[in-house]
Amino acid sequence: MALKTLDSIIGLHIISQDAFDVGEIEDLRYDPTTWDIIGFKVKSNKYVASMLNAGSGKSMILIKPDHYVVNDVILFQDTLEDARSRISADNANIPSLSYISGKKIITSDNILLGSVEEIQFDSDKWSIVSMKVKLDKVACPLLGLKKGLFSKMAYGLLVRNIVSVSENVNLHLTMEELKDELAFD
Repeated sequence: MALKTLDSIIGLHIISQDAFDVGEIEDLRYDPTTWDIIGFKVKSNKYVASMLNAGSGKSMILIKPDHYVVNDVILFQDTLEDARSRISADNANIPSLSYISGKKIITSDNILLGSVEEIQFDSDKWSIVSMKVKLDKVACPLLGLKKGLFSKMAYGLLVRNIVSVSENVNLHLTMEELKDELAFD
């Protein structure tokens, strides 16, 4: 499992094997029921979008995940022409992962846990795994933590514990149940 964060992938350029700079990642599109990443939302370079018939210059395109090398750029293991089947015009009807960033997290017993600080995904399986949470001051004593000068963080909020994402991220766990689920700093 190769864990990456949303912040670590936004802004990376995608390069094809034949050295085309396909564009820059702006966001990730995901399936809210399976938490699988459907594609990269990419601001394409003008020549690439027209070559692929996926919009006009500087269009947003959607690139389906595959076996890519992820470092300071993302490398296709095939040419731009061979990757054509995985590239289409972006679909704004598919939810963006950045939409979740900063949202408040509410437990099933209606207590504010905190807000989404970071989102982690597995870049081998292209699925969202967990979230890092900036804890609310009210949640700290309920979780058995002492309040401090600095914000406390919780790690390992698994997406399988999320019931829905709307104005808030709603969990099916109570605050008491989260004590055993999360790691704290």
